[in-house]
Amino acid sequence: MPFSMEPRQPANPAEWSGGPSDWKEHPLPQERTTVGLDREFNEEEMASIRLGSIAQQMEDKWFLYFAENQLFFLRSWTGYCVYVAHFRATDDGALLVATDINRDPEQYTETDDALDAQMVLYLIDTLLLDRMGDVPGDPDNPLKIWSSVGRLMLGRRTDDG
Repeated sequence: MPFSMEPRQPANPAEWSGGPSDWKEHPLPQERTTVGLDREFNEEEMASIRLGSIAQQMEDKWFLYFAENQLFFLRSWTGYCVYVAHFRATDDGALLVATDINRDPEQYTETDDALDAQMVLYLIDTLLLDRMGDVPGDPDNPLKIWSSVGRLMLGRRTDDG
């Protein structure tokens, strides 16, 4: 199913507060690393990023919400915070400057900083900005990709049904 270019709306906007109270959450643990990023987003893109994304079914792997110039990426089943992306306001929108990455092996087992940086950008692009791209990861290991992105690897977003 192709992605819609219509503005994405949060699931059930009447109840959406855009924060952790909408989902179980375990904060980012002390075991973490930070990777610098440098990607600009215009104000229209930032409006979509601020909406976040709510997992609608078991195959949707992520809950994303935006607060205090940070985009939080939680695993939908466990509520573990895997990434926190940091934005700095600019005259035209915002600049993604860095992401903190969970390195607690009991919560998240990936250890490749470059792969995680690609995953953050992929999730922003696909879940929040309606842009398809190549799924980060080893194409010869589809089970690992499925465990990372779920229905996204099939070209389906959380609100595609």
